[in-house]
Amino acid sequence: MKKYFIIMMLSMVVIISGCSDDRSFTIDEVQIDAHIQEDGRITVQELYTYTFDGSYEGTTRSIHSDVKDFEAFLTTSDDPAISTEGLEKLTTEEDDDMWKIYTESNNETKKVLYSYEVHGSVTKYEDVADVTYAFFDSDNETDLGNVMISIHTPHQTDENMHYFLHDDEGGKVSAVDSGIQYTNSTLQAGKDSEIRMLFPAEQLSGMEIDEHKEMELAILQAEEELENRILHLDTATSGITPVIWGGIVVVLLAGAYLFFVHPNRYRGDKGSDYLIRVFEDTDPLMNSFLKKGSLMPESFIAALFSLKQRGIVTMSQVPSERTEGENTYRFSWGKSKTQLNEADQFLKKWLFTKRDEKGAYFLLESIQEDKDLSDKEKEEKAEIFHNEFQKWKDIVMKQDRFQNLRRPFAGFTVLSILSTIAVSGLCYHLLTIQPISQTEQWVLTIILGVLAILSIWFRRQKWILWILYFYILIFPTLFFTINTGTILSLVFYGITGLVVLIIPANYWIKEIRKRKYAVRHASHLFATNRYPTSSEPDKMERILEYAIVIGAEGKFTKVCKELNLPEELKLTFPLIYNPTATASTFNTNNMMINPAVYASSSSNNNTTSSTGGGGAGAF
Repeated sequence: MKKYFIIMMLSMVVIISGCSDDRSFTIDEVQIDAHIQEDGRITVQELYTYTFDGSYEGTTRSIHSDVKDFEAFLTTSDDPAISTEGLEKLTTEEDDDMWKIYTESNNETKKVLYSYEVHGSVTKYEDVADVTYAFFDSDNETDLGNVMISIHTPHQTDENMHYFLHDDEGGKVSAVDSGIQYTNSTLQAGKDSEIRMLFPAEQLSGMEIDEHKEMELAILQAEEELENRILHLDTATSGITPVIWGGIVVVLLAGAYLFFVHPNRYRGDKGSDYLIRVFEDTDPLMNSFLKKGSLMPESFIAALFSLKQRGIVTMSQVPSERTEGENTYRFSWGKSKTQLNEADQFLKKWLFTKRDEKGAYFLLESIQEDKDLSDKEKEEKAEIFHNEFQKWKDIVMKQDRFQNLRRPFAGFTVLSILSTIAVSGLCYHLLTIQPISQTEQWVLTIILGVLAILSIWFRRQKWILWILYFYILIFPTLFFTINTGTILSLVFYGITGLVVLIIPANYWIKEIRKRKYAVRHASHLFATNRYPTSSEPDKMERILEYAIVIGAEGKFTKVCKELNLPEELKLTFPLIYNPTATASTFNTNNMMINPAVYASSSSNNNTTSSTGGGGAGAF
């Protein structure tokens, strides 16, 4: 046995080893030579030195800009500014903003030269030209070694030229005769490296002015403020750390207090016998509503059982009209003297569309999935059902018994307002000290302010609170420098949002709280096979109806099997005579009541930025 085990393990190792991709590549050197032209175009040539370990079909380059005339060449030169005349041109294939460059490689080192133009990345003001550009950003999935980027202005002068490097601690930028030069021994994958450059606007003689205003002083002040924020960020955030810790403690204590005093908690008789009586005395449709918190498409089954219990319809098991040899359930509209409400009348008009000598009837199989239909036909039938259900639901929910079932919880209102003020105030404070641009600060602040106002105005609507907390949890991870203060603030937002969204905004009236607790208790008894049974078939069938209504019929059918009803009771008690078939037939997953199950749609939204970015790789 031990020998066979060793053989099996060795075989698995061989298989896994054979399936693994043991090839790799590195980009040892990147040299980029970019020239800003007088008309605002940027002509770029990039020289990459690849070392391939294994076999590759080619390389890749993604550029998030308005790029034109992308070409690739093989070369042996070390100069990225060489002429491309006479070089071997490679086949390229564009897919959105990524190019595939086909050049087969196998255990070798080679140089690949890319040539292209960038449009729309230079902004011309009355006094200066502004270029903010990143040749690589977080999309880059490959470490780049020995990176050198030279950006040349239209005319060789350093007069009134300024340059800045954003989000790149490892890189350096320095002035050269004809512009600036960026160097970095290793630009790690996923890292941003954004360069900003200002030079006299008159150098762009072939370009129209984008904005007729002087911007040099404003840009320099913004960059100086950005630099100061970077230098003093840790000091600024450390001052509010104790406040955040205190806020977390207060929120947790407030949440715990509101949870325990919330009037939604049932505090009445919790005896099992009492709760079972409450459950079985409640109309099936109401039990369905209490179980789901709303009327769902499958609630029509509860409505049919409600009609049955009120003597308005009868139910029987009949041969299928669709599939020979199978059975289904028929609901027949009787001649009861019970007064019908508007919802009952609509249900009859909606479902009981067939008629024979016994009167109007509805077959459950009419809404069950038909394998002979196409998905489109199934979707159309489901759509019809859904539309009619919505009309019926609107009628039901206008009934007195479904009105004014909840009351607003004042504690949630206070918590919602105070927490919105606290998280919005902290978030705004961080916006004023984080090293982000003025534009980003203004845009993020405006969005934050709008969401905060809406959250206070609609303080009881959790959907707007969801949006607020989602926003303040996401944008800091995208725009903020991550330090201890930022992480702690995110923890505070998360805990506060969790507490606010968990605490119910409303509470049910006393009678409904009792019935909801009874439904929950019954569900637990069904799930644990402890729901009390009866030797009376009519009572067992009624219990099975309630189990179906709250989605607990699966386990209760096992109990019903033990009854072993005689054949003569088959027509009288169709549900419990064959409980397994009942559970399968009333399974709403097999019914065409949800058009979304059959609908399919896809969309692709692609945007191109003119500020650069992207990455390099191989395939």
